[in-house]
Amino acid sequence: MDPRNNPEKNMIFPEGSKNKFRNFVTSRCGLYFKDHDLGSLEDAIVERTKACGFDSVERYYTYLTYSSEKETEFRELLNLLTIKHTYFFRNEPQFKVLRERVLPEIIERKKRAPAALKPALRIWSAGCSTGEEPYSIAMAVADVIKDLDEWSVQIIATDASTSALEKSKAGIYGKSPIMLVDERHKKKYFIEQPGPGGRPQYAVCDTIKKMVHFSYLNLMDKKLPGGFDIIFCRNVVIYFELETTIKLMDRFHSSLADDGYLFIGYSESLQFISDKFRMENWKESVFYRKSREAAVPGGGVPSPAAGTVEEVIEEISKAELEAEKKVELKRHVTPPERIESLLVQIMKAFHLKRYDEALSLIDKAQAIDNSAVDTYYLAAEIYANQGKLDTAKERLQAVLELNELFTPAYYLFGSIYTEEGNLEKAEKNLKKALYLDADFALAYFSLATVYRKEGRVNEALRGYRNTLNVLLKDVPDAIIAYSGGFNSGTLISMCKNNIERLKKRIE
Repeated sequence: MDPRNNPEKNMIFPEGSKNKFRNFVTSRCGLYFKDHDLGSLEDAIVERTKACGFDSVERYYTYLTYSSEKETEFRELLNLLTIKHTYFFRNEPQFKVLRERVLPEIIERKKRAPAALKPALRIWSAGCSTGEEPYSIAMAVADVIKDLDEWSVQIIATDASTSALEKSKAGIYGKSPIMLVDERHKKKYFIEQPGPGGRPQYAVCDTIKKMVHFSYLNLMDKKLPGGFDIIFCRNVVIYFELETTIKLMDRFHSSLADDGYLFIGYSESLQFISDKFRMENWKESVFYRKSREAAVPGGGVPSPAAGTVEEVIEEISKAELEAEKKVELKRHVTPPERIESLLVQIMKAFHLKRYDEALSLIDKAQAIDNSAVDTYYLAAEIYANQGKLDTAKERLQAVLELNELFTPAYYLFGSIYTEEGNLEKAEKNLKKALYLDADFALAYFSLATVYRKEGRVNEALRGYRNTLNVLLKDVPDAIIAYSGGFNSGTLISMCKNNIERLKKRIE
């Protein structure tokens, strides 16, 4: 069992310290831990606090931020925080696009260009984890370019985890990571050898290893490499805040050569993020291409990232309100049309963490319509985010007095009780939410989290799978009602990661 899943928490972890550590990690590397996922951050901090010989997390924080060893220690902490589960040719349709569409187009273009030197191909695997992705890219390149000696091929693979990079450079894997590698590629690009306990392991051949150059890189560093024909950054930005992701996509745009290609994760999207890339579809796969001119949004949900972060947040708030209105109509609740514009501004202030402004707008909305359940619910969300849990529960009680069938109130009650450690009450409220709405994905997810905290692994697995079943019925990347503005793709990725972690605990 991974010790991070169940550390010996025999030291006090002050509530205020969680936000302090969260903000520090986000500012340093972009990783952002939402409230319901703070447990994994806490586990990692406790583990490193003990490893460094400190008796309190506050002393560890001082060491992490001020000591002469702070850079080395931050990398050790990142080794625990980053998820390293991956495998060769993950999301095979994207590699099909790479082999059959993208690489042939780039090769043809490079061959036509006059050059005294060898034609060059530069590819960046950003967030390469333990190396399966960049080696898969190298194999795809070797499949397509038959005269490799006539080319200058550079595949740069970077990650912020030093332990992941060490494994990447070794290039030796067990059976699980190569499960999608067909026999032809296995024989061509791997060398089978005996591993620990006599179990077979597979070493990447020298031809492929020489094509990939591994290096430590924090994507929040001031300077990123450039001149790339292709960038892979898959299943990385799902752990970033919106503002961080917007800035990173702008930087990727600068790092790409003209007409360069960007591959992101299967469940990720540039909707609301950037209009500097145009989306392309080919044989069941989506990828992006650098636009020389920013696209002008037209029709559907705008993609306003060429503007300010506030404009992006406002568009997300509008989409979230639309999602909530659909849910309320399904429950035969009249949406508060008279205060709709105020609700958008409240949500926008909420997402930007301008809580005083949001509460002031709520007062204005309630002066117009004091029976609008949404305003009381939003106030409860704000107080919960501020850590004022008793006040949040008072607002939720007001919600239920207005409408005892308002399902999100039971969901938020469940989340608050989970935060307080009262898992029995959390489970009761989340089950009530699901009784009222069997398609409430967030309630399934939160209930699964309760089960995980209680060590009820099989029930937690079922809960995360139920979440996936609901989300996969919806439009891809739809904004989830009452979610705080994130889309279904994000929650799908979180479910899949939690399922993988839980499977390891029962293996």
